[in-house]
Amino acid sequence: MNAAIADSFYKSLAELTREEQDRVRETVFLFLENPKHPSLNMHRLERVKTKGFWSLYVNKDLRIIAYQHPEVGYILAYTGHHDDAYRWVETHQVEVHPKTGILQVFRVVEEIKVVPREVRPLLPYSEDYLLELGVPPSYLKPLSLVEHEEELLELISGLPQDVQERLLDLYTGKKVVPPPKVRTIEELAKHPLSRQHLQFIQNLDELRRALAYPWERWMVFLHPSQREAVERSFRGPARVTGPAGTGKTVVALHRAAKLAERYPGEPLLLTTFNRFLAARLRAGLRLLLGEVPESLTVENVHSLATRLHNQHLGPVGIATEETYLPWLQEAAENLNHGPEFVVSEFAFVDTWGLYTWDLYRSFPRSGRGVPLTARERRQLFDVFQRVWEQLEGKGLLTFNGLLHRLRAKAEAGELPRFRAAVVDEAQDLGPAELLFLRALVEEGPDNLFFALDPAQRIYRPPLSWQAMGLEVRGRSIRLKVNYRTTREIAQTAERLLPPEVEEEVREVLSLLQGPKPSIRNFSSQEACTKDLVAWVRSHLDFGVSPEEIGVLTRIWSLAQHVQEALKAQGIPSTLLSDGEEQNEGVRVGTVHSAKGLEFRAVAVFGANRNLFPLDSLLKRASSEQDREELREKDRNLLYVAFSRARETLWVGYWGEPSPFLSGHETA
Repeated sequence: MNAAIADSFYKSLAELTREEQDRVRETVFLFLENPKHPSLNMHRLERVKTKGFWSLYVNKDLRIIAYQHPEVGYILAYTGHHDDAYRWVETHQVEVHPKTGILQVFRVVEEIKVVPREVRPLLPYSEDYLLELGVPPSYLKPLSLVEHEEELLELISGLPQDVQERLLDLYTGKKVVPPPKVRTIEELAKHPLSRQHLQFIQNLDELRRALAYPWERWMVFLHPSQREAVERSFRGPARVTGPAGTGKTVVALHRAAKLAERYPGEPLLLTTFNRFLAARLRAGLRLLLGEVPESLTVENVHSLATRLHNQHLGPVGIATEETYLPWLQEAAENLNHGPEFVVSEFAFVDTWGLYTWDLYRSFPRSGRGVPLTARERRQLFDVFQRVWEQLEGKGLLTFNGLLHRLRAKAEAGELPRFRAAVVDEAQDLGPAELLFLRALVEEGPDNLFFALDPAQRIYRPPLSWQAMGLEVRGRSIRLKVNYRTTREIAQTAERLLPPEVEEEVREVLSLLQGPKPSIRNFSSQEACTKDLVAWVRSHLDFGVSPEEIGVLTRIWSLAQHVQEALKAQGIPSTLLSDGEEQNEGVRVGTVHSAKGLEFRAVAVFGANRNLFPLDSLLKRASSEQDREELREKDRNLLYVAFSRARETLWVGYWGEPSPFLSGHETA
């Protein structure tokens, strides 16, 4: 049978409990296999404003609302509890727009008959023009009476997402071009705006993948700006940027799938910076493609580099800072610089692969904070060289050293190379990783594609892409629609950022609305813990599944404290790690461990002055420049924590608040 699934169905499905979602999925499969099955108790809804709605029985309490279109077939439009489902039918309608030809699902707006006074509308445009932009005819009169921003946002929140975006662009003074008109059912199925709202089901396998993770609606619906980044052919390295929630990982996944289609059988790479995110990418590809092609490698950078070295150059031990720190500290006793600076400079040299005197003496040190004479550089390099010799004597390499060794081998043609690579969360990769990936990928069109958000940089300082030979001018796309986070949470997160970044992030449209985040001050850690547990309990009682609640902290010991507190109240929880498997329960971990994740509800426990930024790290910094970099990383870290939340955000601290919370309302 012909069928489609609307975005509104996925959104409503995500609001149900896991057990309820499973029952709905079972009913959907039964319906598409046999719509006349007696257990569905399928019947047309007659006493509603929009004709064509049908109700499907799931159980005594749950219903599925479908709309019957003469050419598309049945469109799954909504699912929910009995009264809620019928209330949705009363307040929504489905119709083909008279100008654009797009099939729209939108909230009914009450007809306004009396205008008591003259108004100055926020959108003073002709009705014909607004119709061409996709505004339903029933919205034209109400739009002409809107005088305030909040009224506008409330009114258009019931419209399809693409129409909301066009009206918001108009409101902010941007030029908006009407979309092309859809004329046939074939065009409707292929049109980017249709594909943003509807998934046309071809078979049950496709349906199974579509319903596997209903809250991941990005698996089906791509915004036109996302689709451009996914489908465009680039002549060289390219990147897509955007704040949290704009769908960069979505684009990375779809881009990898598109490249697998464009270059069948050729070696491709989809990578990121840690194992857990790589596992999520792999799972996402399985949902998207059903089966990941053998030619497409999905692996984090660390694992990829270690495997390549073991296979082609032999096994090697990796030295951490703990290994070489005593040697550097000992050597620093004879230098004019303290041990903290010597360690910092060693890391800088190691990151860039400056393993010869000729490379180090001429390399620019802009941003390092402490200037060096040529003589001081030579003294430092002699110390570093002795450390490298000691490491080599023990059969060890730093991880950066391993990356640079592999880079040299790849540039010499001594390693297998990839046709193309897609890199997610690229802002947290340093020079060694990026230069390694550049060397590992062949020159040519579509060879390197990076997805990143500078505001989420929590591991590395800013980098010059040109300095690394990654020229992306003219091949950079910025995403400007937040699909994940409510406007209230997005604005709270934005206020954490410095003015220049905040202004850039503020250009992003957030179309979802929800409750205002709660930022609370407590007299003690104990009082904060008690309120946090009550907050978690209230969400569980409201029907939010434990796995959709995340509690994030700055340090590991606080995460363990939270888990113990939840356990004492009989609330199941699991600690986040970079492993692939997670037990059931509320997710608890450091903000670092939640990178790339999202939750319906997020609590940030311990937004204290001594934790954001972390005092212990600031005290170890060798210069004010280093301290400022650490402050910015922790500011970004708090931004990452806030922006993991989709619907609700709770923030608690005791004592003095983080300075990054300045300007935020506190309860």
